[in-house]
Amino acid sequence: MAKEKIALGLIVMTSGTCVIRGIRRPSIPTLVWPDGIDEPASDWFRYLSVDLELAAGSVGEYANILRPFLRFCRERGRGWTTVDDAFLTIWRDHLRHTMKLGVARINTSLQTIFAFYKWAEETKRLRFHVGIYVPGDLPVALQDVTFAISAKQHFSKGRHGKVFGSWSTPLTLSNSGASSRMRHTPTNDEIEDLHADVAERPMGERDSLIFSWKEDCGPRRFELNTLRKDQLPTIDQLDQLIERDEPWIIDIVRKGRKAGELRVLPELVFRTLDHIDHGRRQIVESFKGVPGYKEPPEVFLSSKTGMALHLDSITSLGRRSFKAVGIENSSIHRLRARYAVRTIEGLLDALLAGDLNIGSMSNWAETILVKAAEQMGHSSPASLRPYLTYAFNRRMQTSEAVQATKVSDRIRQLQLHEETLIGRLKGQRGLQEAARLLQAGKSAEASAALARLSQQLG
Repeated sequence: MAKEKIALGLIVMTSGTCVIRGIRRPSIPTLVWPDGIDEPASDWFRYLSVDLELAAGSVGEYANILRPFLRFCRERGRGWTTVDDAFLTIWRDHLRHTMKLGVARINTSLQTIFAFYKWAEETKRLRFHVGIYVPGDLPVALQDVTFAISAKQHFSKGRHGKVFGSWSTPLTLSNSGASSRMRHTPTNDEIEDLHADVAERPMGERDSLIFSWKEDCGPRRFELNTLRKDQLPTIDQLDQLIERDEPWIIDIVRKGRKAGELRVLPELVFRTLDHIDHGRRQIVESFKGVPGYKEPPEVFLSSKTGMALHLDSITSLGRRSFKAVGIENSSIHRLRARYAVRTIEGLLDALLAGDLNIGSMSNWAETILVKAAEQMGHSSPASLRPYLTYAFNRRMQTSEAVQATKVSDRIRQLQLHEETLIGRLKGQRGLQEAARLLQAGKSAEASAALARLSQQLG
């Protein structure tokens, strides 16, 4: 199985012990084939992480895009240094007609591959192979050369009028016929179905928690993946939060290495601490006998490795469950979109209640978008505008108080925790029967069942 994975191209992430230029650099991808490390690709990933300081999630996505292309090259006996426009067109057609990918995804693949080759040209791993030159930059003998990989130049103006030039591939497809329809954001009923689906799976307790963190706090994959045990409160601190009716604040590093925070309801914190004491502990215990194994600090662990859950695994569990319950045109990332809508709805409620002061000269819509962007770590408030329209239309139909939303969230977390506890009783028929009776409100019958179980155990 391991050999099959390496044949497909194995992506291995650096651990927290990796230090480059005096800074810890976890989650830098390295691409491995049966004949060894793919040095050009791995060097590019390191360049993106260290020199450009891109977020780990972004670099991981680039790795996931470049790997299948390089695998495609290998399967066809094509060395990466010999790739030209004709071969890139074959790849484009493969994505379109064989893989059935959409135009946007195909173009993303082509632009990412071009970025890799542009870097290879700039670092002299390739010479005069990619056409990122203006006539004056070329030797006389190469003035009329046809580059294997063509490029087109774009110009844009900066804040102070300075003109910047950039390069891209001309092989992308036109997206004029593509639908601009926003991807579907799961409804409450659909999210109930998602939780019910994962509850029946081996790691259902963990996966249900991941869904809850996405929908109630809005973290990106890599932000959730770096959540550590030491960032959660103690039981005493949790009691104080519940008494004061306050969320727990977790400081995180957002996209672009910007500082941000997650605001977590106490009920979700409680479920997470309970998972750490039970489901997560079982994973750690199963690896205690493995030589060299050391418990990682992250909250969400893989049952296969005992280490932090891989970003691809989060995507895969979402894809599997969304497909299983029939949610189309959506993904686990859309749970973050649901959080965006709820955040904006909360700000709208505050505005309508007079609790949000926007000033007499301010634009209320822009104020809400800016505040929502700050809470979610978005670089551009404009990207949230579709959610404002959606939220405002919902408010035109029904007005829902912020406190009612918070109560609903808390009840939901308690219900999910109750389902988790009942799930743990599987295999213990007496306790399971008593739990079912309690859930149905049949206290007397539950008491009798427990009494019978006590006699059996005694």
